[in-house]
Amino acid sequence: MSGAERSYRIALYAFPKQYREERGEEVVATILEGGDSWRPRLREFFGLFWAGIGQRALRAGGEKAVGSVRAGIRLGAYFLLWVVAAAGVNQVLDPVRANNGSVAGGRYEIIGIAVTSLLALATLSRGWWAAPLGFTVAWSIADSLFLDSNAPHWPWRPDSLGLGYWMLFFSALGFLPPLLCVIARPRGREPHDLRSPLWAIAGLALGALMAWHTTSWLEWQWLLAVPPVAWLVLGWRDLRLAIATATVMTFAGLELVFYAGPIAWDAPTGLVGCALVIGAAALAAIGFGARRANA
Repeated sequence: MSGAERSYRIALYAFPKQYREERGEEVVATILEGGDSWRPRLREFFGLFWAGIGQRALRAGGEKAVGSVRAGIRLGAYFLLWVVAAAGVNQVLDPVRANNGSVAGGRYEIIGIAVTSLLALATLSRGWWAAPLGFTVAWSIADSLFLDSNAPHWPWRPDSLGLGYWMLFFSALGFLPPLLCVIARPRGREPHDLRSPLWAIAGLALGALMAWHTTSWLEWQWLLAVPPVAWLVLGWRDLRLAIATATVMTFAGLELVFYAGPIAWDAPTGLVGCALVIGAAALAAIGFGARRANA
């Protein structure tokens, strides 16, 4: 096998598996007939790669753009739940956090969040779109009734100090990812694009690694930024990835905006949050343009 053929076959992995099996040999043979069979041409290599990204986008979201939008929202919501699961496992296993003298209720709350997020990831791999929201609501009720850790968030309590409604909205953001899984569930013949259960195990492993390296935990946290950055690069040819990135950016922006209000009174943080939300809208528009180009 020549170097050119090997390179083109690597680029061919950007295509869906079914497409590769049906037309992969034909595509590679056609490219090799039109040029040097020993040295790969960058234009052909990247052209093949981006064509594969476009085909994968059409296969993952179905024939209509609305299917790609829903698939992107589900992917973004899944990633947010995955981040919460990894962060929860990190806080549960971190020996520094475990022995910082915090109350038992706070400790149980962290465990509950980690377990709830891991269960949500496991059920999403089976296509049970409403299960994560049910787990989140059940844990929130149990947390408020038995651990009382969420009690100061309720606006009618006298100790809310006038921040009750703001804190209520801030806390409600935790329900947004599982709620998006329900709202953006597949319709009709749209692909279900289920995630492998191994992703839940990967979140557990990453959280354990972040807890184990207590002196350099930030190094492992950078891994959480890899998927959104990759989606940002590929999103201009894949509407689904553009919407997934926009979903993550919108959630992060809203969280910063709510945190920058009466909770912290931090205007720069609020401006960053607004910029993320605006950037998410622009990225979604770019994704729609890519969808029209690939159609």
